[in-house]
Amino acid sequence: MLRYPRVARFMRYAVGSASASATSAITLAALYRFSGVGTIAATIAAFCAGALVSFVISRFWAWRHSLRREAAALARNLAGYIVVVVTTALIATGAAVLTDHATRSAGMDVNTRTLLIEVAYFGAFAVTFVGKFLVLDRYVFAGSPRRSRAQVDSTTPL
Repeated sequence: MLRYPRVARFMRYAVGSASASATSAITLAALYRFSGVGTIAATIAAFCAGALVSFVISRFWAWRHSLRREAAALARNLAGYIVVVVTTALIATGAAVLTDHATRSAGMDVNTRTLLIEVAYFGAFAVTFVGKFLVLDRYVFAGSPRRSRAQVDSTTPL
């Protein structure tokens, strides 16, 4: 199944997303629980940390774009990527803020609130996961990187 280029790309995207999610989860929990910053600031910082990891892994590993040959496309890729991830971040931040308000109103302790905010935040990203891949694959990183004939032949299914 990994012989199909789009499936292999999706798997690399999933690994990159998992790495970005881990980075965001640690950032969100640490800032919300231990530094006392508000929900919006914590989710924005978590988003930025994860987005940086995600963009680098997506562009250079999942979609195999090189910096040297495709430097001109970097700005276009980055602009499209920002639109996609900011949209998903707004959804996730909204879910986290609503959860924060609900858990505070219910009188929950800070550890329970932190856990539920993490669930809401990452639940929103989980819901948009496949749609985000499709937009990145078809529009943002659509200009496939140049490949040698050997690379094309090795990824073409029999």
